[in-house]
Amino acid sequence: MNSVFNIFVSKPNALTSDQSIFYSEFLKLIGERSLIPRTLGETDFPNNAPIHAVRDLLLQCDGVIVLGFRQTFIEIGFSKFETQKQFVIDKSYLPTAWNQIEAGMAFMCNVPMLIICENGVTSGVFDVGNTDKFIHQTSLSRDWLHSKKFLQPFNSWHMELIQKQALNT
Repeated sequence: MNSVFNIFVSKPNALTSDQSIFYSEFLKLIGERSLIPRTLGETDFPNNAPIHAVRDLLLQCDGVIVLGFRQTFIEIGFSKFETQKQFVIDKSYLPTAWNQIEAGMAFMCNVPMLIICENGVTSGVFDVGNTDKFIHQTSLSRDWLHSKKFLQPFNSWHMELIQKQALNT
C-alpha cells in the first residue's frame, strides 16, 4: 500500500505551452505515487498574504518539488551593477522569484526537496553548490520524465519522504 503525501510544488503561475505540457505529464507521474500536489493559486486559495500562505502550506506538506521554469529572459544586462564585481549577463533565463523564497523556506523547515529546472535557468537555488541538493535540468521532454536520469533521483527523494514519515510515527 502506498503512503499518501502532500507535496508543495513551487512553480510560476504563468507557463508557456511547452511548460504546461511538461507540467501535466509531471502531475500524472507524481499522482501515480500517491503524491498530492499543493500549489498556491491552483489547489490552495488562502486568505492571507502570500508569504504567510506559503509558510502555512509548507507546514502541511511532507515534501517540496521546486520547478524552475524560464520566466524572465535577459538579452544583455549586468549583475552586481556599478560595483567592482560587476559582470555581463548575456542571454540568461531566470525563474520566478517565488522559487527562491519557497525553496529557502523549505530548506529552513528541513522538508525533503527535489529541485528541477528547465535548461538554461540559473541563479539562487538553481546554481550548483548553493544548496546540498543536485539540480536536475530538463529540456521539458516527456522522455526525460521516464528516464533513469530523472526516475532514480525521484525514487530516492520519494524514499526520503517514506523514511521521514516512518521516523515521525
